[in-house]
Amino acid sequence: MKKKILYALVGIAIIIQFFRIDQTNPEFTIKNDFIEINQPPKEVTAILKSACYDCHSNESKYPWYANVSPISWWLKHHIDEGREELNFSEWGTFKAKRKDHKLEEIIELVEEGEMPLKEYTWTHAEAKLTEEQKSLLINWVKEIRAATKKKKNEKTLHLNNGKKWVANIETTAGINRMITAITPDVEEGRISLYSAMGEQLNIEIKTIFETCTMEGEAHKQLHLFLVPLVKMSRDLEDIENEDEAAILQKDILKYLHQYNTYFE
Repeated sequence: MKKKILYALVGIAIIIQFFRIDQTNPEFTIKNDFIEINQPPKEVTAILKSACYDCHSNESKYPWYANVSPISWWLKHHIDEGREELNFSEWGTFKAKRKDHKLEEIIELVEEGEMPLKEYTWTHAEAKLTEEQKSLLINWVKEIRAATKKKKNEKTLHLNNGKKWVANIETTAGINRMITAITPDVEEGRISLYSAMGEQLNIEIKTIFETCTMEGEAHKQLHLFLVPLVKMSRDLEDIENEDEAAILQKDILKYLHQYNTYFE
C-alpha cells in the first residue's frame, strides 16, 4: 500500500513538471522605469535591482528552481502579486497621487522590515538588506518624495508660507471689476449678454497682464490663477448653449472669489 502511494506521488510529481510557468517578462518602455526616471545613486540602484526588481518590475530573473513545479507556481504567484501591487517598470504611467502613496509605502515597509519578503531573502542572500542599506534606501526615497511634492507645489496655486501673496492695486481692481461684470442675472433668451460678459472679462484680463508689477513667486502664482480664468472667459464669450452659459457664469464667479484667498 505504501509503495502504491509512493508511486502515485512520484507519478504526480512527474506529471506536474509538464505544467510550466510562463517566464516571459512583459515588454515595457524604458522611459517609464522608476530608476530611469529618478536616476538614483548607483548604491541605491544596486539595492533596488537586487531586493525589489525581481518581483516588482518587468525585469524578473527566474532562478533554476523556477523550472521545478510546484515551487515555480508559488514563485510566479509572488511575481504576479508583486507587479500588481507595484510595478517599477510602469512608474511613469502612475498619477502623482499614486506615486506619492507608493513612495510612502516603500518607506514604511522597509522601515518595518516587511520588504523585501523573508521568503525571498532565504534564496536571495544579496537581497537581505543591512541597516546601512535600509537607511540609504529610505533616506533617498524620502528625498525623492519631498522633491516631487515641491515640484508639484510649484505648479499648483498656493499661499506664501500660510500668508497671502501681495498683489498690486491694479490687479486687485481688475479682479473686482470682473466680479462686477459677471454677477448680474441674465434673462432667458439673452444669451448675447453672456457673450458680452466673456468679452469684458477678456479685456480685464488683458489689462491685468499689461499693468501687473508683481515679480518673482507672487507673479508666478498670479499667472497660475489667471490661466484657468482665461479659458473660462473665452469659453463664455463663444458659448452657444444658454443652460451651459448660466452654469459657466456661476463657475467663473465662484472662481473669482477665490482670488482673496490667495492674494491681498
